[in-house]
Amino acid sequence: MNILASYNWIKEYLQTEITPEEFAREMSLKSMSVESIEHLKNRFENMVIGVVEELKDHPDADRLKIAITNIGDKKVEVVCGGQNLCSGMKVAVALPGAKVLWHGEGDWVELKPTKVRGVESFGMICAPSELGFEKAPCLDGGIWDLSDITEASAGTSFVEAMDLDDVIFDIEVTSNRVDSMSIVGLAREGGVVAEGEFEFKEPALIKGGAGK
Repeated sequence: MNILASYNWIKEYLQTEITPEEFAREMSLKSMSVESIEHLKNRFENMVIGVVEELKDHPDADRLKIAITNIGDKKVEVVCGGQNLCSGMKVAVALPGAKVLWHGEGDWVELKPTKVRGVESFGMICAPSELGFEKAPCLDGGIWDLSDITEASAGTSFVEAMDLDDVIFDIEVTSNRVDSMSIVGLAREGGVVAEGEFEFKEPALIKGGAGK
């Protein structure tokens, strides 16, 4: 079976300073095959946090709105069909050059400046599925409201705001290595093959709760 593993998560249990590429090479040579490496910051390049400041009706489409959106260094107009979009909402804005999943399906598509029903749209205000987060909670499958998720200000990169400066390994774990079918197991294995220091940390229990 293959496991998608976060290097940041592995390093919560493994003290090492080696690069993701070095870690993948040592694992592949001495233990299990790392089949691919993905730098998440590359996937979310040209995406920023925006704040919707005003909504205007589209002159030629009843179901579309023109969102006047603050993206930090300027305000831009973005044509959007999200029915839950409202003024004051903090959103993910994919700028020209960013890649998205169109309606959450198919391959990644690079955005370009375009007109939507005759109105210029500077980028795209995204739903979770259009960024690859199809399991993220969202009202009626609409625009992703980040207001309660991040305190980042308008113009902050999406990677920084969502703490996505990470590397994802696709690791093949054979059926006889059940000890490595977890992040803790991969960190322990990495401590051997990559000469890091493995340290298991007991999960912190939250006191109180609904029963109190």
